[in-house]
Amino acid sequence: MMTIDGIFAQLNGLIERREWDKVEPFLTGCMENASELKNYGIYITIGNELLDFYRETGQFEKALNLSEDILLLMEELQLEETEHFATVMINVAAVCQAAGRDEEAYRYDVRALKIYEQALSGGDIRFIRLYQNMSMLLESRNEFEEAAMLLEKAASILENKPEEKEQRADLLTSAALLRFKQEKYEEGEELLKLALSLYEASGNLPGAAEDGEELHCAHYSAALSGLGEAAFRREDYETALAFYEKAASVSASTFGESEGTRLLRENCAAIVQLLHSDCQNPS
Repeated sequence: MMTIDGIFAQLNGLIERREWDKVEPFLTGCMENASELKNYGIYITIGNELLDFYRETGQFEKALNLSEDILLLMEELQLEETEHFATVMINVAAVCQAAGRDEEAYRYDVRALKIYEQALSGGDIRFIRLYQNMSMLLESRNEFEEAAMLLEKAASILENKPEEKEQRADLLTSAALLRFKQEKYEEGEELLKLALSLYEASGNLPGAAEDGEELHCAHYSAALSGLGEAAFRREDYETALAFYEKAASVSASTFGESEGTRLLRENCAAIVQLLHSDCQNPS
């Protein structure tokens, strides 16, 4: 029986070589071997990896059948109140969400949250993924207040982690846009100002995104655009134009002339026309 490190080394090799057709039989073989040897730790760990593989490849029925098997085994081993059980439930919730079974996903997440609250300290970073998942599900139900609060809680976990400035800023930006959906523009603007200061303090933005930075750049552009919208609503058109122009520049450098970039440029053009009209027709 290979060690868990050996299994992951071989799995990473398959992924690096893009031998996707070999991933499932390799992982199922490892699980069968672990089951025969009653090595349930490896069985559950590799089962979680296979669960993620099924989700990412859209094999939802296989994923749901596997998740039931893993959860039942963990209950038999009396692990149902552990953070490991909660982590598996979060993965199962992600499968349900990807399969369009949002209500079921939310129930799994709620149960996982109750376990985490008992088993982990409040500032544990494992809460962040759970809060984000629950926020997305709540947003899909138009429960924007609760969704925003969860993202703000996630951001607060990173408050004393300066190395995570960009992730915290991403969370604050998403929370701010949910505040905008509630028409709480002042609250949203304050969150965006804080997010902007974190992005700029990180020293990595703006500019062409490195590998893994595209998501941060997308949120950074969204923060700038949101501040532009807030300024526009206050009829501070020059400030709005400056934010929209910067958002368009970040979007173009990251994603090229995408639909999002085009819309930002249209906003800029509309404000320029408005400012020109105001100059020609002063009150």
